[in-house]
This record gives sequence, structure tokens and C-alpha cells, in this order.
Amino acid sequence: MGAAPSHLAARAWNADTPVMTAHREEGEFTIRIELGAEFGEDYEGDDDGNAWLERWQSTVRPRVVRAVFDALRSDPAFTAIPVTRGRSPDENLDIEVRFVGR
Repeated sequence: MGAAPSHLAARAWNADTPVMTAHREEGEFTIRIELGAEFGEDYEGDDDGNAWLERWQSTVRPRVVRAVFDALRSDPAFTAIPVTRGRSPDENLDIEVRFVGR
């Protein structure tokens, strides 16, 4: 059995190669949430293990993340995926949003 013609081999190779874009535009949008808690004069420190912060992380944060992704994905022209940028995922949410050009 002979080898495939060179133009067919090139076409097969190109099918697996990412499409090179002619131009790329980028932007950035930041949402920063500063967390804090205030206590009365009788407060004796974080003996409760920062229960307020644990409550935020277990109940509020998941709803915020879900709402952000729901909003980003509400327009079918955009995709949104969580990405790692070397920062703590407990303290940061990095999302890559891409416009799906047609």
C-alpha cells in the first residue's frame, strides 16, 4: 500500500493544528470583594476559628461564583471557563471569557 499523496498528508496535519488568528484583542474586567467583620467590645479574638469567614466561603461564595458564571454564559457569543493563574483558588476566581466569532 503506497503513501498518501503529499497534499492529503498536509491537509490531515492541518486539521489537527489550531487555527491561527490574524488578530487578537484582549481586555480585562475585575470584580474585587473585600471581606471584613466587626465585633462588639466583648470580642476575645478568633477563638471561633473565623466562623464568619467559613460561613462566607461555604454559603455566599458558591452563590456569587454561580451568579457570575450564569451572567457570563447568558450570551451564547461568549464562553467562560475557570482558569488557574497561580493564585490561591480559595481567595481568587480567575475566569477566561472568550468571544466565539463566527
